[in-house]
Amino acid sequence: MAGNLLRFLAFFMRNVLLRNKKFIRLTPNKKGKVIFFSKKTKKIFSIHVRNGIDVYTADQIYTNQDYDIDFLERGAEIRKHYQDTVSNGGKCLIIDCGANIGLSARFLSEEFPLAKVVALEPDSRNFELAKKNCADKPNIDIRKCAIGSESGYVTIVNTDDFANAFRTEIHNSPDGIPLVTIEDIAKEFEGHKLFFVKVDIEGFEEDLFSKNTGWLDRTYLLVIELHDWMLPKEANSRNFLKVVSSKNRDFVYRRENIFSISNEIN
Repeated sequence: MAGNLLRFLAFFMRNVLLRNKKFIRLTPNKKGKVIFFSKKTKKIFSIHVRNGIDVYTADQIYTNQDYDIDFLERGAEIRKHYQDTVSNGGKCLIIDCGANIGLSARFLSEEFPLAKVVALEPDSRNFELAKKNCADKPNIDIRKCAIGSESGYVTIVNTDDFANAFRTEIHNSPDGIPLVTIEDIAKEFEGHKLFFVKVDIEGFEEDLFSKNTGWLDRTYLLVIELHDWMLPKEANSRNFLKVVSSKNRDFVYRRENIFSISNEIN
């Protein structure tokens, strides 16, 4: 117990002292809630968690700032694109594919508060917790479904795995989990610009980028985690790499994620 406390205190002090850290976790790993402090807003907020995996996810989003754009050379440009759009009466759409417990959607809704955030999560338990974590964010729409290249249905194939590692596969039966497309959502929010698409779908990106990828031409920023490390000898990233390499987009790798930024959308 004392060792865990000392490790947490060292973790806490490191994040207090690092100037580039925007959030500080105030509580150690535990069930129920973890509490963060935002250096930017000077406010304290809590996140609902069930176990250490959820705390790890919270640290990815807030402590490590996995979806923060300010490390990019083009970070200020991306923020200006968003601000110019909303200042001129336009609407921005963010689609969070693989929302897990809702923290990436929550983070993005705070970074871009005038954008509409549509968060997709296929697992029922994650979905329910995501609703709790995003309950105070009116610009977030959380849906229990998966994303793919065509509409249909999927099933989760590893329900006994960690909650941040669930994988889906096509399930041609209406008793499965609904499978929607980026275009389905874009049509629903016609008039919104596809500003930011985040993809972390545990290998199902092979299907997502297999066809019907015209939406990428209209997407200003795509952030995706690839999973060849998890699925050896399957060339799981091949479809994504084939599609993105044919586009005029920058390609920046940071930790687990690729940041793909359009060079053509003004």
